[in-house]
Amino acid sequence: MRRLTIFAFLFVLLCASVVAAQSVSAAGAWDGTMKSPVGERPVHFDLKQDGENVSGTVKGRAGDLPIAGTVSGKDIKLHYTVKFQDNDMVITLKGAIDATSMKGSADFGGQGEGEFSVKRASDAVATAPKPAANAASATDISGVWAFQVETSQGTGSPTFTFKQEGEKLTGQYKGAFGEAPLTGTVKDNKVDFVVKVEAQGQQFTLTYTGTIEKDGTMKGTAELGEVGSAKWTAKRQ
Repeated sequence: MRRLTIFAFLFVLLCASVVAAQSVSAAGAWDGTMKSPVGERPVHFDLKQDGENVSGTVKGRAGDLPIAGTVSGKDIKLHYTVKFQDNDMVITLKGAIDATSMKGSADFGGQGEGEFSVKRASDAVATAPKPAANAASATDISGVWAFQVETSQGTGSPTFTFKQEGEKLTGQYKGAFGEAPLTGTVKDNKVDFVVKVEAQGQQFTLTYTGTIEKDGTMKGTAELGEVGSAKWTAKRQ
């Protein structure tokens, strides 16, 4: 009976060793894309691994952020926190990993779902397609923006929610003229869009034209119908 107990113990140790041997290392640099409810954007992981524990940084639109998680066999789970409308949002990634790639689902704090797909940095560079001559703009302004608009009659602080797909821009305006949809385009660092609103029984068009600055802000000019011309600046919320 004692011999059987010893054999059983050794068998458990052997199985644990086999599982550990089959685990894939997540350590290293990874490049790929993250798809969220507001669009797709590039993402970069720099990861370290100690046993099953993973730590490191994730680089995206919000800059460098700490990331942590676990790897068990070919299953990987990562999580990190971003600021969204002045609140903390935990983004959880779950998926499968092999020697050169990992991919799976993304949960955005229970507010939406998406997916991610990355490759080891060297493989991502080697297999990255060459940009087409008419490639869509790499700049993505999807999200909520706070505007400051200055006219000869005073200032306003409208809010714009943008959704960008390639060079196509759609979204929603909310301000002194109520709420209305918008349409426009983004090309390189140039942005322009129009909003059709109604005030005192009359309809008129707001036309915004501007540039996306290197620090992530935007600025430009606007034609506001009967109100006249204006200058504007904007920051992402």
